[in-house]
Amino acid sequence: MRIDELAYLRALAEDGHVPYAAEALGISQSTLTRAIGRLEADAGVELFDRHRSRLELNRYGEILLVHALRAQTELDNAQSRIDELRDPSAGLVSIAYVSSLGGWLIPRIVSEYRQLLPDIRFVLDGGKADSVLDALRSGSADVAFLSPEPRDPDIEWRPLTSERLALGVPVGHALADRTSLAASDLEQTEFLAMTTDSGLRQIADAYFARHGVVPRVTMEVSELSTLRGLVRAGVGIAVLPDSTSMEGVVLVPLDDEAVRVIGVATSRARAVSPAVEQFVRFVREEWASARIH
Repeated sequence: MRIDELAYLRALAEDGHVPYAAEALGISQSTLTRAIGRLEADAGVELFDRHRSRLELNRYGEILLVHALRAQTELDNAQSRIDELRDPSAGLVSIAYVSSLGGWLIPRIVSEYRQLLPDIRFVLDGGKADSVLDALRSGSADVAFLSPEPRDPDIEWRPLTSERLALGVPVGHALADRTSLAASDLEQTEFLAMTTDSGLRQIADAYFARHGVVPRVTMEVSELSTLRGLVRAGVGIAVLPDSTSMEGVVLVPLDDEAVRVIGVATSRARAVSPAVEQFVRFVREEWASARIH
């Protein structure tokens, strides 16, 4: 069965008259009649009930028409996706990002880019650093925003901006009035922390390791929002980015070495669409140049 023959089937089913359907299709009546004949030969049954002046689709024809319409829809969708891939201003960009960036960085970048190209479409998926990298490696994400820098030769990562890290303590805590803290001040302190597959946990552990301090972690959680909530509830204290302010939580700055550098990553092993290429270029050149510090 040919695609054009299925289109002829649809036209004849709608009109019921060979002359009128042929005229609407811009083909001869004999061409239409032969096409329907081939379809019926392929199906092994007649697809129309023949009446005096018109043809009426029978139950066999109805079955074929339903699937023909579905096939045409799939072909149309395929063409639309191809057109989107060719058009950088109206394509699709799939972004994976560390969940803690979903409250500030990702909305800003997406908003700024859509002001320039309002027809662009995004698929956004937040998670932990390890899952973000897995999405980029597998191709389910076109671009990723994460920290720290991945140690993977197939991943190209460029820094965009940075956040200071601070010690989050509940209001009224003994350390809440301090203006700053050094790693050595926290040597005997018990912490709440993200799980070890979190980028924030990896950065915090590296910070303490540089100062010869082994943090005493009494509880691990998988979500930053839960970690902040536990601190606010007085369950414990934790290292938090300074962008995660919350009522009831005091952020006491750590020294200058305690920073989280956030970058944009793409896969060197996979080609990207023009839409993704243009978005990545915008992020690297326009957005990062104005904000990295």
